[in-house]
Amino acid sequence: MMKKVTHAVFLLMAASIVMSSTSGALAGENRLASTAEKIKGEQMTPEINKLVEKGVKKAASFIPYLKDYPVTEVVLKDTPYLLVNNYKSKENNAEFVALVLDKNTGDLLEFGKHELNSQKSRTLYPIDKSKEAAVSFMKKWYGEDMAGYQLDGDGVAKVFDGQTNRIQFVRMVNGVPFTDDIVQIQVDHEGQITGKSLGKPIEKISFANLDQILSKEKAEKQLSTYMKLRYFLDQDGKIYKLLYVPAFSGKLDAVSGKDSVNMPYHSKVNVKPKGASQPVAKSREEAQAYLTQRTGYDFSKGNVFFEDVTGEKPVIIDDFWKTDKWEGRTNYSWRTEDGWIGSMLIEPKTGSIVYDRVVDTSVSKASAKKLTQEQALQLAMNELAENVPADTGELLLLEPGEYHESTNQYSFHFVKQEQGIPVEDWRTRIFISGSNGKVMGIDLNEKVDGMMSDPKKAISQEEAAAALLKKYPLQLQYILQEEGKASLVYTLPSLFDAKIDALTGEFYTYESTE
Repeated sequence: MMKKVTHAVFLLMAASIVMSSTSGALAGENRLASTAEKIKGEQMTPEINKLVEKGVKKAASFIPYLKDYPVTEVVLKDTPYLLVNNYKSKENNAEFVALVLDKNTGDLLEFGKHELNSQKSRTLYPIDKSKEAAVSFMKKWYGEDMAGYQLDGDGVAKVFDGQTNRIQFVRMVNGVPFTDDIVQIQVDHEGQITGKSLGKPIEKISFANLDQILSKEKAEKQLSTYMKLRYFLDQDGKIYKLLYVPAFSGKLDAVSGKDSVNMPYHSKVNVKPKGASQPVAKSREEAQAYLTQRTGYDFSKGNVFFEDVTGEKPVIIDDFWKTDKWEGRTNYSWRTEDGWIGSMLIEPKTGSIVYDRVVDTSVSKASAKKLTQEQALQLAMNELAENVPADTGELLLLEPGEYHESTNQYSFHFVKQEQGIPVEDWRTRIFISGSNGKVMGIDLNEKVDGMMSDPKKAISQEEAAAALLKKYPLQLQYILQEEGKASLVYTLPSLFDAKIDALTGEFYTYESTE
């Protein structure tokens, strides 16, 4: 199954458009009305009327139940699309069929049926029959060849709402899946098609030729060079397992065999500690003042609620913690009506801050990313120099700084090494605001003693790669790496559990004892 889905399920998108628009005037049967919202002076015109009539007529040929939604509302927005909502009546606007039309041609692009959630338990339509219904619909929509689309893997989208099956198709170009062009078809419990997502126009996209790419065998050999050793603390908390992991983006350029994303993995970082004393906070007031000075967040504005949750797991935590780091520490948390915004762990005897994090939801929603990954990395390294002990040696940056749109923050993982091998659990993580470069959080390394597996007994990189590829063979795909140009890459289907025990050659799975 291809993992990349470029278009969200349409039904959710249509619902969000409707919710964000102003309430529209509903017309009577077979009549059209524009909403009260006018963007850049746009108005309902005879031309738009004709386009909508064309689109609704076309939609009726695909959607038999559209006749049961005779009241039509047109949402005018400053986009290339027209949103046409079809309701059962003027009084009932909770259930509707939303159509998206091309604003220039009136062509139907996608649609979704929105119903109130039924409290009745419904049995989903059989998946095989759902696939048959979806394929039949795609042939009716695009023609017998389905415009090059085919079922994506097993055809079942990894998104589930409990109400519909979602059948996923990927566009094939030159016999290779183009994973930026995904279409999902929704099939309800009765076998009705209740939604279709938007495909990607490919007429203006140039696709790389297949004649210069590496053979799969050569690509697999190149993959082995990216297999790197790491130590991972096992679930017993006493033994460090020696594992091979693929230290790259998951996509190899099919021509050169190099990582298609030119970003640092396992790059060495030389930090010159400044010998500054570790920050302390011996009260709630000191903790809050420290976070304000550090992140710029004003805790005095709005309804910010403070809680001392000592003894409990922090709400804003890091998923790589394998020890109960919060136990025996003072644990402060802050939240607003919108959710949790801050967390801090303090060593009670010394007042030393060992973890802090702020997620400013108002900033993350309103601000755009301004810093590059390189700029954010330099700021993270400056912060690292302020906090690491004086005897800190060479560190490794495990992977490129990941940018999180939901928080508008970069995160960086720096780890210590043992015998030249990075120890996954001896890491310091730093969060940098993508807007202003403020340090929004730091999770300091805390070394846990344990027995290290002997690296002399490790299998080779080639053997580790072979074990990985046996479960996850490389897949040749087209991806958009720049506007209008699709490149060929060999993709590793999964990085999530791509960990090979370096002593046994078996896949390793961490299972918490909690």
